[in-house]
Amino acid sequence: MKEKKEGYVVGIDSGTSMVKAALFDLNGNEIEVAARETPVQEPHFGWSEFDMNTDWEAVAGVIKDLIEKSGVSNEEILAVGLGGKGVGVCFLDENNKPVRNGILWNDARCADMTKEWIESGKMEDIFNCTSNWLMTGDVGILLPWMKENEPEILDQTDKFVLNTNWMCYNLTGNFGTNATDFYSQVGPDREYNEEVMKIEGIEDLKDKFLPMQNPWEVAGYVTKEAAEQTGLKEGTPVASIGWDVVCCTAGVGAIHPGQANIILGTSGVIMVSMPEFATSPMLGCQTISSYPGMWEQLIAPLTGTPNTDWFNGNFSYEDTQRAKEEGRSVFELYDEEIAKVNPGSNGVIYHPYMNAAGERAPFTNTNARGNFFGLNMGTDRHTMHRAVYEGMAFANKHCLDAYTYPVTDIRLSGGGTKSEVWCQIFADICNAKISLPGGTEFGAKGVAANAAYAAGLFDSLDDAYDSFCQVERVYEPIPENVKIYEQLYEVYKQIPEALFPAWEARTKFLKDNDFEG
Repeated sequence: MKEKKEGYVVGIDSGTSMVKAALFDLNGNEIEVAARETPVQEPHFGWSEFDMNTDWEAVAGVIKDLIEKSGVSNEEILAVGLGGKGVGVCFLDENNKPVRNGILWNDARCADMTKEWIESGKMEDIFNCTSNWLMTGDVGILLPWMKENEPEILDQTDKFVLNTNWMCYNLTGNFGTNATDFYSQVGPDREYNEEVMKIEGIEDLKDKFLPMQNPWEVAGYVTKEAAEQTGLKEGTPVASIGWDVVCCTAGVGAIHPGQANIILGTSGVIMVSMPEFATSPMLGCQTISSYPGMWEQLIAPLTGTPNTDWFNGNFSYEDTQRAKEEGRSVFELYDEEIAKVNPGSNGVIYHPYMNAAGERAPFTNTNARGNFFGLNMGTDRHTMHRAVYEGMAFANKHCLDAYTYPVTDIRLSGGGTKSEVWCQIFADICNAKISLPGGTEFGAKGVAANAAYAAGLFDSLDDAYDSFCQVERVYEPIPENVKIYEQLYEVYKQIPEALFPAWEARTKFLKDNDFEG
């Protein structure tokens, strides 16, 4: 590896409700982080949208915040990497102005259409083209919905973009689109697949999709206008990986065959890297990797940290007050109390199907809803709290078991990894060593590493990842806990299978009475 230059790289991770900018040195050390909120709008129940101009203002502002907070000069920032909200779709007119709000990945307006496509066999036909089982917020199902419900928007639209393309355009004047952005429309040749567009009924819209480049290439350079908005130096090279889950997988270094990244964040995501285009299992998504020649297969249960947010918000008032009185973090207190509960939560099981879109992996059922199983008069909130942690780990193991490519190395990332108790629960339930790289902002780290390589600061991507992605924590499974969880896992899997008819009857009840839920 050639001698590294002195300087820094900025990574941007524009998530669902928060945009973060992180500054890294060329050894991959996280120097400073700045964050701003990016509001999510819900114009109707289950819809999830964002204002694109507000979103860009937050991105520009957070970059300026980072520079001011860190005290570095823009001359020292040698590259910028971009990643953010994947799935969903945004609409630009011929002047590159937003036509309407962008639609987010967790949008559920297409839940009924998704169910129809699954029952009719259409979803299977789509999977056979691109190895993608569409989410309710996927462009491949959102655009047919738009044709039926908002055709005037499509008439005004000149191009479809995603959040990262919008950031890149505002920074450089180029869109920096690659196959991770519109992965569901990309086949094994890494090009847009016309056959899948025909099945979806959107072949007439194919010219509105942007041409693609590779995520390890420079997408453009910071313009004079963007420099004034962000504080970056004009001419700074910009690279874009695109989809935040691919960025995060790069950030933990899970880029070689058999390496998996489980993201404990807002969305539940498992990414497994492989050297081939997978044709099974028939669920999840297939996208190119941030690493040349590699693919990543995503299985995405709707089981992210909103489950713990929901529990904490409704059942943890006493813990919050106690933490304030004792002058410590409430999350530290959660770990302390949860650790006192027996592994297996005394037979209490939680199924984390709390999303309005139901569950999408390892089974797809838009009617699915969460539940506690096995409650009794002796069940306290700490037992239920541990059951929530275990339920999310069980849900991820349920998905890991569905992969047909062997998983040899599990990395854990996302906000949930701050809990050592939760990390140990994952190791015990998965019966596998769990590795955690250093740092906190893995999405930003992944795009920073790729941008550093694209800008010529490293001889190879391997050199960049070796510098940026060092493992700092390892959790080994505890044999006696593994034995308990193996038995309870078999019970966990039986419950959703038994509930399919009840879930469907419940949905009918809601519709018959004009209720939401």
